[in-house]
Amino acid sequence: MQYKLPNGFVGAEIIIDGECWVVTRPIGMNLPSRTERADRIEDTFDQILVGTEPPTIASVISDRFCAGYRDQVPGNLKAEQVWDVLLAWLTRDQECRLDDLFDWRSKRSGSGSPAQELSLETKLSLMRLAIKALSADEVQASVAARALARERDTLREKLGHIDWFQGQRFAELSESLSIPSDRDPNEEVVRKELIDKAQEQLARAMGADHAMGQRPSDTLRKKRHALQFERNDRSEDRAEKRAFFKSLPSQIAAARAEQGTEQARLETGVIVRCTICHVNIDEVTAKGCGISLERCDIDQLRSRMARSEQQVMELERQKGAMPDEIDQLDREIVRLDQEIAQVDNSLAQLEQQDSAANKVVNRARELVREATWFDRQLSDRIPTVQRLDAIDRRLEVLSQTVALERERVAAAIGDLGALFQQLVAALMPKGCSGKMKLDGKRLHAEISLARGAGLSTAAVESFKIVAFDLAAMILAGNGKADMPSFLVHDSPREADLDAGIYSNLFDFALGLERKADPPPFQYIVTTTTAPSQIKPDHPAMRLQLSSTPPEARLFAMDF
Repeated sequence: MQYKLPNGFVGAEIIIDGECWVVTRPIGMNLPSRTERADRIEDTFDQILVGTEPPTIASVISDRFCAGYRDQVPGNLKAEQVWDVLLAWLTRDQECRLDDLFDWRSKRSGSGSPAQELSLETKLSLMRLAIKALSADEVQASVAARALARERDTLREKLGHIDWFQGQRFAELSESLSIPSDRDPNEEVVRKELIDKAQEQLARAMGADHAMGQRPSDTLRKKRHALQFERNDRSEDRAEKRAFFKSLPSQIAAARAEQGTEQARLETGVIVRCTICHVNIDEVTAKGCGISLERCDIDQLRSRMARSEQQVMELERQKGAMPDEIDQLDREIVRLDQEIAQVDNSLAQLEQQDSAANKVVNRARELVREATWFDRQLSDRIPTVQRLDAIDRRLEVLSQTVALERERVAAAIGDLGALFQQLVAALMPKGCSGKMKLDGKRLHAEISLARGAGLSTAAVESFKIVAFDLAAMILAGNGKADMPSFLVHDSPREADLDAGIYSNLFDFALGLERKADPPPFQYIVTTTTAPSQIKPDHPAMRLQLSSTPPEARLFAMDF
């Protein structure tokens, strides 16, 4: 169609609460849809290429019909998608073949409707909200109950594993560790005794005294760590002293050179060389020099001489004492290395003993691991049981809440069921009856056939869905549902609807139309099987198409 009518548009006038809205959508051009308040579609032609905000009428309809419940739909359905899903129910795809009450959009249609991906639970919740058969309290209680039920199932599985593990392993552990098996492993003291006995058995297997809560090699490893720390400290001290001892000759030479310079100044009483021009001058010249600002202070010079002498003596003393100190550190490091080697030998002996009795030690270690794991598993049992009890109590309260809320909205289901029964009685063969019920999983519409009705299962199932949709539309028309009293059935005859029932359907719809002026509903049926009782010029016949002649085709052209 977009190639035949590249500049074409489709449009509709939609009446909402007595106000006319014009919706247009381009056929071939890359333009958005537009929605505008106008009395006629012709009034929008001069602005048809100008976009509007919002571009579709979905938000307007949603605000009118879905505002009270669109934030209450459980699941992953967004509030702005609620009307799109509700529209999918009111305009079922023909590809769905009227197979199920909740089968609204076929993926084969390519509509991209969010209804294609929704769970049955979410669809049911939305349907009940639309027909005022679901309260916010029930929604909240149901959501909480589902979350708790999932947690309960997980905890039950965990508890079952704990109990199986307890039954399988406690007797074996008790026998291996020589503990009476008639004791209750749920008691913490019993489990701790298991662990202690396993540790003792491991200690005996490794040939070391057992220390409560420690492994046999722990003490040796702590001792080795302390010795290694001390050795590292001595090594750093020795390195610093060696470096200082190596620098002492140069420090002494520098100190002696400074001492000789000061001595020369003291002996001559003059500044030996000018600090500015480096020329030798005598004291008298220096005092009268206009360049140098420094005076020769003999007392200060003697004080510096004394300090230099003390520094040289201290450096000489350190030079003489340093070798002994370094030797002492060398001896301490040797001693520490010996002690570390002894500890390493002891650890190596433990490892050798472990190798010699490998099977016994490995088994003892495995018992320690099993006893520890057993304690950890059973330690979780008490809080798990407590949490399960709390969940069961909470679920009972929520179940009562849901039941109470369903009793409160039972009138809405009753009204829908009564309409459904009337439709079955009016359109089905005499003696057939219909009923509707709501359980925890879905809404059920059922039809009982009278003996001799002669209807196929496909015909009954198709009519059941048609009658259900019509009942919901009538409910909306009576102001008892939060949705438009609007319905489209795409080729119900092609979905195996029985010919007799199909004919009765039009009679019923026409009769319903005459009950009010204007009719408070709009029911559109598209079909390739024309109803026999409606003539082509009947007012209810809005459009008739045919493949021949060409002018009888859609837009009088081939596509």
